[in-house]
Amino acid sequence: MQDFELYVINLDRSAQRWQRIEAHLLKVKLKPQRISAVDAAQCDVDTLAQHYSQAVNQKTFFMALKPAEIGCFLSHRKALETFLKNSDKPYAIILEDDVEFINNPTQYQAQWREVLSGNKPAMVKLFKRRPISGQQVIKAAGSAIMRPKLVPLGTQAQVVNRAGAQALLNAFDQFGMPVDVAYQHWWQHGVEVLVTVPNQINEISQVVGGTNIGGSQGMSFGYKAKREVKRSWFRLKLKLVSAWHYGRHSQKKPN
Repeated sequence: MQDFELYVINLDRSAQRWQRIEAHLLKVKLKPQRISAVDAAQCDVDTLAQHYSQAVNQKTFFMALKPAEIGCFLSHRKALETFLKNSDKPYAIILEDDVEFINNPTQYQAQWREVLSGNKPAMVKLFKRRPISGQQVIKAAGSAIMRPKLVPLGTQAQVVNRAGAQALLNAFDQFGMPVDVAYQHWWQHGVEVLVTVPNQINEISQVVGGTNIGGSQGMSFGYKAKREVKRSWFRLKLKLVSAWHYGRHSQKKPN
């Protein structure tokens, strides 16, 4: 029996993607549970505004979120809520439906347990697009877990403990930025966000038809250009703030 829950976020209209990832996970002897993703294309304004706050958005992010970005955040909230409500297991793996494990994940579970045990809110991200720098926490069997200076973007695959899930739900009852950007702000939500090196999963969105939970679909060229200019400035500020908090964290003496 698995000592963790495994959730896959999947849109109802993407049945083939669910069938593919379910088959992949069953092949490596993991039993997934499907989380019906919040489909922004099918949601009314009130549903999207349940946790998304325009006031918070204006204070914390550089542009209003697109409906797909709101739906993506709500989908990840739904997975966290399902974990806390329906399970008493110590941690959960939360995947989007366009990934696959590189190796059998059973070889990594001891690492996950080591950094996620106890009552400290924590999350381990299993994928990053770019190299990271930071402090190595543990290493075994050729795989390390790092505490990054800047948490990488993306919510393709992560493992979170119960305290971490609750802290994230509490911190983002009202949100104003994309979910992966929100996770970067660890000094605000109080969850230690760690990253595996090398990646433990592959992102295969282009193989299965592209991302369809969040992203830039439907944006005009002008909107994208304006967004990218503001994004660059936002990321620079975030990098500097994150580095400052990382430095303070590193200087703290253990109890």
